[in-house]
Amino acid sequence: MTDVAQVDDLHVASVGAPDAHLNVLVFMGLRACVDAFELRRLEVLAEEWDARVTVVDTPGYGRGAPRLSRSGRTGLLRGDFTEVARRMVNAAAEFEPALRRLPATIVGYSLGTSIAAAAAADPGLVRVRHMVAVEPVAMRVCNPVRLLSMARSEDAYVADYRMRNPDSENCHQSDGSAARTDLALLGYALSRGGLTRDLLRSRPVQRFGLQIVHGADSLLSPKSKVAQLVSSCRRAGFDVRDVTVEGRHALWQSYSDVASIARRTGDLVRGQSQNEDDNHQRWRARPELAN
Repeated sequence: MTDVAQVDDLHVASVGAPDAHLNVLVFMGLRACVDAFELRRLEVLAEEWDARVTVVDTPGYGRGAPRLSRSGRTGLLRGDFTEVARRMVNAAAEFEPALRRLPATIVGYSLGTSIAAAAAADPGLVRVRHMVAVEPVAMRVCNPVRLLSMARSEDAYVADYRMRNPDSENCHQSDGSAARTDLALLGYALSRGGLTRDLLRSRPVQRFGLQIVHGADSLLSPKSKVAQLVSSCRRAGFDVRDVTVEGRHALWQSYSDVASIARRTGDLVRGQSQNEDDNHQRWRARPELAN
């Protein structure tokens, strides 16, 4: 079952049975939007996890090129994704009311991992049951030009991964409209390396399990930086798993690789959170999300 709607200027979609076992919210990578290609990826997660999976456009790209707010742009100059996360989560929760009242499994890919971490660190925004961070990027401060160069190197593998999909000739992302300044700001914010900071900021707000998935050959999620992130999170008390898989940053473009990741992470995603009772005590919904 797939439902799609527009909330303000953001498109939101949910895939899977409304009474599914899990409530999942996905944050996409740069230059991704709600389209047929993205919805098929959500179907894979919904099937593997028995989940209702919701996704929302990231401001900066999509049909109509939804723009960042002024406060969102200001935050991104500091490497802060808080305002972007609030806008996206509020749009998703307006469309999918379960996100207002039930704990959610949060999935982020690339840019989406930073938005997911900012959402988890924002008191009362979303109650996180578990987080799966796929190919995180913002683990270190990096020269923006250097980051762009690595991203372009990884982009060279996108076509190869899409060729793994059934009907690969017709399997591609939609040509959405780009707000180029906003896309540049999102990329710049990644270069500020705030992911570890935001994950650690979430710890006093709520407790959740964390799985970090990264390709063994990825330039954007190098093994050494993931190891540092895992170590920092463990010292802070996170229940964290390092999941290394074969491949590059573009592995998220292959449905079979997404299915493999879903199976690798599924035992903890579906399992009962050991900290759920404590999490309930720490988490406090804002009035607008509590109804």
